[in-house]
Amino acid sequence: MEIALLQNYSHCLNPALTPPDSLSSIALDRIHDAIYLVDRNLRIKYVNEKACKLMGYSPHALMRLSFAVIDHELQDDDVTALWWKLTMRPEGITFTSQHTPSRGEPISVQVSSSHYLHGGEAHALCVVRDVRELKQKEAVQLLREKQFRALVENSPDMIARFDLTLRCVYVNPPVLKWFEGHEQEIYRRQLTEAVPHNETGMALLRLVSQSMASGSEAEGELTLTQGSRRRILHVRSVPEFDLHGELESVLTVGRDITGIRLAEEELREAHQQLRLLARNQEAQREAERKHLAHEIHDELGQHLTSLRVGLSLIRMQSPQAGEAVHQQVDNLMQLVDSTIQVVRDVSTRLRPNMLNLGLVPALEWLRDEFNKHNTTRCIFIPPQQKALRLSDECVTAAFRVVQESLTNVQRHAKASSVYIFVKQDGDKLRIDVVDNGKGFDMQHVRPNAWGLPGMVERAAMLNGEVCIDSRPGEGTRVQLSFPHRARGLSRALFNKIDK
Repeated sequence: MEIALLQNYSHCLNPALTPPDSLSSIALDRIHDAIYLVDRNLRIKYVNEKACKLMGYSPHALMRLSFAVIDHELQDDDVTALWWKLTMRPEGITFTSQHTPSRGEPISVQVSSSHYLHGGEAHALCVVRDVRELKQKEAVQLLREKQFRALVENSPDMIARFDLTLRCVYVNPPVLKWFEGHEQEIYRRQLTEAVPHNETGMALLRLVSQSMASGSEAEGELTLTQGSRRRILHVRSVPEFDLHGELESVLTVGRDITGIRLAEEELREAHQQLRLLARNQEAQREAERKHLAHEIHDELGQHLTSLRVGLSLIRMQSPQAGEAVHQQVDNLMQLVDSTIQVVRDVSTRLRPNMLNLGLVPALEWLRDEFNKHNTTRCIFIPPQQKALRLSDECVTAAFRVVQESLTNVQRHAKASSVYIFVKQDGDKLRIDVVDNGKGFDMQHVRPNAWGLPGMVERAAMLNGEVCIDSRPGEGTRVQLSFPHRARGLSRALFNKIDK
């Protein structure tokens, strides 16, 4: 490239004209590089304006100097002889040197000199480029490279660099230690040849190729396995650019997150066991409620009913008794009636008998009870097919979610109406409880409010989910969805853990 430039400069010099007065000098004065025409005795025959500005001389003063005054290395006769010999070759010579201006420190320059015939004599046409800025950039680049190596050589992360042909040009000690290899075995090997053709190798190849193609970062997780050793790496692929902003390589950094992933897995297992314990406890609680409701309703209710019948018989069999005795028997009968009602209420709160008839009758009963004790109007929209075949576990869990939703409406919503929608959505059953109340901010739920987490856990017992959507002033929607024929997952898994 330098030779081609020299040739372009050379044809601008017309030997038939005096250089300062020729059109070629005008063209050369517009060139950003300094131009010197030097004869065999190192006398300067021509300079352009850039050379004068660079060296701090006028054209007349500069042409009175020897080129050796500017380039001190040419003060040595042997060096001058070698330089002239190499310059006279067809390809010329390019080298770096120090040129001394009239004032100030020596300037780092790149000199490209070639043979030029002027006035019938051989001359050296020298193109001099100021490379101080480039040298500074190279020094900064070298310093950064040293800092980079000092950092990565002592880093516990795996670090590798690939050029644009996907060849490995650098790896740090952790990479060598893991693969038990030597630098000469890894360097200059293409990534397509070095990585195994499995899921891990292809994932790394995709990350590097993505960064190379897009010029942006890419990241992912890779699993390395070597014998019984297994490591999970979070790999980040980063493009690297040269001083001109051109992509020159891709750096990959792999951080060992095996311990983090194992800890997360153990934490997930612990959470799963806790959830299963909570679900099993909830299932046992529901079973106990059902048993207590049955005992209270059937056993205690039967005894109270017998007691009332006995009191009625006593009143009928003692017509001659005084009015005071009759009044006492009537009072006892009223007390027994009140107790029977209390027993029925307690039994219903523990577990409504309507649950035994199915989900739709239970929700209809829940609607009626809500309307009986609240000013908020509750409307229930049943599914088109009322005969839903659900397990007792499904009916109970779904009923409790709706019951908790209505309780929240009663306590907090200040709504004028609330709707309960039940419909089949494919293989799932969906229940929506929608009110037009004041709503709430989902980001500011009281930390001790266990109603919402309880609904989520009940949905999880059915292999389903609860979605709660609310905004201040826009009401609240609670949506429960679960498989139409949900399996008793919690018990099955809990029994598995017990074993």
